[in-house]
Amino acid sequence: MYRTSSSLSEFEDNNKLLPKKSKIVMLARTDLFAECLTQAISARFQDQDVISLSDADSLLDGDLVDVSLVMLYRVPAAAFPVVIRTIREFHPKAAIGLVVENADELDTSIAGFVDEGLVHGVLPLNLNLDVCLTAIDLLMKGGEHFPAALLRRLAPNALSGGALAVKKDAPGDTIDIERKSDIGKGVLTTREVQILDLICMGTQNKIIADRLGLSENTVKVHVRNIYKKMNVRNRTEAASRYFRSDAELGALRAPSRWRN
Repeated sequence: MYRTSSSLSEFEDNNKLLPKKSKIVMLARTDLFAECLTQAISARFQDQDVISLSDADSLLDGDLVDVSLVMLYRVPAAAFPVVIRTIREFHPKAAIGLVVENADELDTSIAGFVDEGLVHGVLPLNLNLDVCLTAIDLLMKGGEHFPAALLRRLAPNALSGGALAVKKDAPGDTIDIERKSDIGKGVLTTREVQILDLICMGTQNKIIADRLGLSENTVKVHVRNIYKKMNVRNRTEAASRYFRSDAELGALRAPSRWRN
């Protein structure tokens, strides 16, 4: 009896020491697609607790902690600003992914949040499931995932406020920066290329933020991502590597963030 009691006690104590799983939250109006996607995410990411919510107020639950990703589906445009603000305030470390029927028809007000970098990925419904799950994995690891068509649509807005134009050819053409080891293992996003252009001109973060309509903290995050992707330690190394690659490849064009 005592041995059994001791074993159970040790089990309970050890269980309390086990790290809690981080959480993926699916905030969606319940329908068949949402249920299927939630099940697919649960099966793929068994190291995560997958929680389905239909009410944005549930994001305020004090027991909802360690959220790594919030997926939004069929959230009304009118409620979108409040939902984004709630996520950023109560779950600041969570990435935000948006599932949409058609990226080309994304509501203008919601597209604005994408352009500002408040949404980290947009996943159209016509995505292959494996690609969709890979994109979700990328978001949880701090990456971004956007349809090329959406980036082209946002490009005029992204270049407002005196930002430098990103050099590119035909809309469907892209250049794979990963082909050159000088640039590093990651692909620079459109926004990162814009910021890198300004860095190479000697522009400080505060001025970059003003030109691109971003907060200075957001610019700092982008700069850190650029350094990591280019495998450099500072602005001087980034500029040197950028110009060396530019000379080898020709004009550096903004790549699609889709890496299927």
